[in-house]
Amino acid sequence: MGTYAFKNIIVNNGHISGIVDWEFSGWYPKYWEFSKALYVWKWQNDWTDYLLQVLEPYYAQYGVHSFLTETLW
Repeated sequence: MGTYAFKNIIVNNGHISGIVDWEFSGWYPKYWEFSKALYVWKWQNDWTDYLLQVLEPYYAQYGVHSFLTETLW
């Protein structure tokens, strides 16, 4: 899983052309990608609007991920 942050998204002519910073990349379930991407900004800015354009939402899984992350770390 890469770090979904503005600095790691390459845009060309208004379209995403690449994403960098993939040191933790792997084959994760779709809900994991959504949860980690949303957790980066925690509902700040307009990030969620753009995220919903490229990933299917998994709000319940995000809630569990957020709870466990805050509780365990």
